[in-house]
Amino acid sequence: MHEQTFTPKGDGIATRWPHLKRFLYVNNSDVCVDDYPGWHFAVERNAPPKAELAAAYDEWADYYAWCLTQRTDLADDRIKRHIVEGWSDSMVYCCQRSAARVRGEELGEWLPQHERRPDLAAEGKAIMAELTVP
Repeated sequence: MHEQTFTPKGDGIATRWPHLKRFLYVNNSDVCVDDYPGWHFAVERNAPPKAELAAAYDEWADYYAWCLTQRTDLADDRIKRHIVEGWSDSMVYCCQRSAARVRGEELGEWLPQHERRPDLAAEGKAIMAELTVP
């Protein structure tokens, strides 16, 4: 388990995501780090009440969306930004669906990323077109 070492940038993490606070910390370089696998393992072993589990999944979705907004290093790297945005979108989507499933909501069909985020699909195609030489 990681020891929480909150720095000024890390202030508020424990209050913003109370169900996750044991699994989030800010390291010495002010980068927020998570232990999602550790959280998942703990949930599997401890089986929290459904309302608590759904709230935790909602917090993970919010956390991954927030992490993307913190990535200022992506501003000048279009390809890296595209990859990280796609990964973040997938994590948010999966966590939101997991929260809905735990609450007993009707999930509907799984939507592939290219359908729910056609902007990401178009950007990926544009990047590939620029990288490939006919």
